[in-house]
Formats: sequence, structure tokens, C-alpha cells
Amino acid sequence: MKKKGRLPGIRAKFYAAIALGMALAGLSIAAVQSALPLLSGAAREQVAQWEESYAWVYFFAFALLALSFASLFTRSLIRRIEKMGETAEAIGRGDLARRTGDRSVDELGRLARHIDEMAGRLEASGERERQAEAEKNAIIAALSHDMRTPLTSLSGYLEMAELRLNPLLKPLRREWESDSGKGEGAVPIGEALRCIGSARRKTGELKDQAERLLDYALLGADGREADFAVFEPETLLGQVIADFLPELERAGMRAERRSRPEAKGAKVLGDPALLARLLGNLIENAVRYGSSGGLLSVRTACAEGFLTIEIANDGEPIAERDLPRVFDRLYTGEKSRGADAGGRGLGLAIVREIARLHGGRAEVRSGTEETCFKIVLPLAPDPSES
Repeated sequence: MKKKGRLPGIRAKFYAAIALGMALAGLSIAAVQSALPLLSGAAREQVAQWEESYAWVYFFAFALLALSFASLFTRSLIRRIEKMGETAEAIGRGDLARRTGDRSVDELGRLARHIDEMAGRLEASGERERQAEAEKNAIIAALSHDMRTPLTSLSGYLEMAELRLNPLLKPLRREWESDSGKGEGAVPIGEALRCIGSARRKTGELKDQAERLLDYALLGADGREADFAVFEPETLLGQVIADFLPELERAGMRAERRSRPEAKGAKVLGDPALLARLLGNLIENAVRYGSSGGLLSVRTACAEGFLTIEIANDGEPIAERDLPRVFDRLYTGEKSRGADAGGRGLGLAIVREIARLHGGRAEVRSGTEETCFKIVLPLAPDPSES
């Protein structure tokens, strides 16, 4: 505990610097006054008259010299304060490995050690969070991987049962579809087929969610950048749209594609398989929630070193309260990612994670005219410029 009346170290250093600066300024003025008769060659009486007439010059010279000397003596203290400010700013930006390195015993030294200790605790906490996240992703990946095999087998058995029951139903179909509907065997077989069909659809949904969980868990794995290559997203986008043409036709939607001239031939550095999954998730989302509008619009453009891909639909807009969270993991909004519509809050989370992995970002806007998901990716560096 600090004793009452004891002068703090850093305050004492400032006071000492000011006092020493004033003392040196006074000595400098006195030296100038003593040497002025010799330097000017004038009599002391004449010099005294000059000093009396221009006393204000001595005052300003004394103030300037005192400030200069005090600034010189406190320069090391100011540097320490500036370094602590820079360190705190770096820590605020996320550079938790930054330290002040100040080991002084005064107040600034204690403050610097507190900053270093705080950064150390934050770094340790961040490391624990990263380890916990890695363990969680490993568990999710293992469970998702283990779920896919039984779900695939179950789907296959249900398909086999449906194929074998269909021939049995054909002789009874006419009676099943007649107004009387008195066939004793048609009703049970028809109900069985409907149940099997529903089970197959639910099994397919579970398998799809297991694959999405696996993809999401593996996105943060180290070494994904090793699969990156330079390619043209325009070509990939055309392939993905072609794969979705049957689904668009079933949903009663038509695809409209518009590319700015500068976007044609543009290249990015990334993983084509991951970006295909990103585009597929966005188109699937547009088909699921935009079929009421009937239009899927795909637009590409380039500006300021970035490629933008917009996938829009003119269906019902996303609720305003859902917009800030549509990319959040496991968030299912009323309209945008509702579980009733088949979403589980993973498709758009995967989109954002893939965009982030490629150094880009995912955005969304929605209104009465359209709902538009925008992907921004950095263009690949031009080899000719290196």
C-alpha cells in the first residue's frame, strides 16, 4: 500500500524534468547575459539599457529553453507511453502476441505489465477456444461421417422395398383409383408405398444434413489452401446452373444470367469444389424460397480487384429481423431459413465460411423487388505484373 504523502515515481520524474529544464534555461540566460558585453563590444551600461528595453526577449527565450529542456528530459517517458498505446491498439486489433516489454518499477512500468498480463490471458483464452472449437469440429466430423453410411444403407433398403412393392400394386391400381375403392389389398399396399416414399425423403434430408455438417466441420481444417488453384468462376458458374436446370423446371422458375464484360475471363485463386458448393447452396436456397417469383437471376461483375457474384430471386422477401443473422450457424428464421421449409441453418453458414476461406465475404439484401445474395472474391494476381 502506498504511503500517504509519498510522491509517485512517474510524477516525480515529470516534476524533476520541469525543474531541471527551468534551471538549465536560467543558467543559459545568465550565461548569455554575462557574455553579451564581450560579444557585442559595447559597454556594460549600454548592454544594461538594451536588456531593460528588451526584457520580454529574455522571458520568451527562458520559456522556450525551459520547454525544450523539459521535452528532452521527458522524451523517454513519452516514448514509453506511445509504445503502450501502440501495443494496446494492436491487441485491440487481435494481435494478442504483442507485448510492451517494459520492466520499469514506476507507474508506467506497472501499467505496462498489466497490459502484458491482460494480453497473455486473452491469448491463452483464445487458444483454449480454438482448441475447443477444433475438438467440437472433430466430433461433428466423426459423427457426420459415421451417420452417412447407415443413412445410405437405409435409403437403399427403402428404395428396394418400394421397387418390389410397385409390381404388387399395379394389378390393384385400377381398383384403388376407382370411386368404390373396395379392394382389400390396394389400401394397405398404397399406404405402405406412401410411408416408404416419405421415409426415403426424410432419409435423404438426414443424409444431406450429415454431409453439410461434415463440410462445415472440415472447412476450418488446416491445409485447405493447399488445394487452391487459379480458375475462371464464369465456367464453374455455368456448370452449376446447368446441374440445377431440372430443379428450376420443377419449381417453375427460369434462370437469367448476366455478366459484365470485365467479368468474362476473370480468374480467382481458390478451390473449385468448395466454390461449386457455395454456388450450389445459394441456388438451392433461391429455388427453395424464390419459386413464387419464378425468376432466378445470376449476375457477375468485377471492380477494384474483386469479383462479385449475385444470385437473386424475386420471391417473398426475407423478414428484416432475420437479415442480420441469415449466415449464422444453426439459425433458422421464420422465412429465410425455416426448418419447415427444409433448412437447418447450415447451408448459408457454409456459404459464408467458404467465402471467408477464400479471402472474400458474403452479403445479403432483401426487399419487395428481390432477395439478393452477393459473394465478393479477390481476383487472382496477374502473373505479368509480378
